[in-house]
Amino acid sequence: NDFIAEYLAYRDVYLDIILDSETFTRAGICETCQSAEATFNCVTCTGDHGWCRPCLIRSHQSLPFHKIQFWNNMCFHDVTLAELGFIWYLGHGGEPCPSYGGSEIYGCQHERVDGVTEPGSLPQDTTPVTVVHSSGVFTHNMSWCCCLGSNPQHLQLLRAGLFPASSTRPRTAFTFEVLDHFLIDALECKTSARSFFEKLTRLTNNAFPDSVPDRYRELMRVSRLWRDLKNRKWFGFGHDMESQPRLGDLALFCPSCPQPGINMPLHWEEKYARQVNQYYLLLDGNFTAQHMNMRQPELDIFLSDGLGYMVEEGV
Repeated sequence: NDFIAEYLAYRDVYLDIILDSETFTRAGICETCQSAEATFNCVTCTGDHGWCRPCLIRSHQSLPFHKIQFWNNMCFHDVTLAELGFIWYLGHGGEPCPSYGGSEIYGCQHERVDGVTEPGSLPQDTTPVTVVHSSGVFTHNMSWCCCLGSNPQHLQLLRAGLFPASSTRPRTAFTFEVLDHFLIDALECKTSARSFFEKLTRLTNNAFPDSVPDRYRELMRVSRLWRDLKNRKWFGFGHDMESQPRLGDLALFCPSCPQPGINMPLHWEEKYARQVNQYYLLLDGNFTAQHMNMRQPELDIFLSDGLGYMVEEGV
């Protein structure tokens, strides 16, 4: 309570500072090129910045999940990097594919529609992909690598740290970070997939969450695949591809279970009386397990049948 009492004395000062931080202090000349008008601000970057559109895209070429605002001389309104002409190049460390002679920025700086720079047409080899990140849901124009012998699109996304929701024509991807966040939220906070994705939609557009693309079903599917891959990695099956996990290999060893020669004598029958070491079997009911029943269980695909804590199907 003492700390709250101290806050009351500075409440108005705190509010003034917060309101001052929402003003466009770097309006005027672009801080990078020092020639064009600065009309864009990034709310994710630390500090006060002001860029023109080309300099904004160049400075965020490796920051695709930053949130941008446009200053119209009266107030800010949200814009996306994709709307400004940002292109996510795959396969060459963020650089355009040498087999395609496209430039990094499209459109002319002087072509404006409603005060916003019109980025112009995008190259034909770009594909809009919905990317789900821990800070929200984004749509980016992906430029694929077209070199001879290049990986298919879903592997190009995977090498960029994006887990594709499909291996044929991926149009949705999840960052490794958001998948890890979902696993931790489900473990510690008991967050359902629906609640987790609703949180992401609120982070994207809190006023109109219905305008955000719904990728709940994709999250359910991809998080299951991600959990399977993480389990195989944690248990050492990622580096030796010739060795496949056997029954129980994806389950943690229990140090409390009686193990002769490990946590009890090897010849425990001869050393202890019978009542000293004996099994106690307890039964309990999981009354929420019925909610896990599938409508069509015959269509389910097992990723670790008998490899973890559950026995094989049909045993």
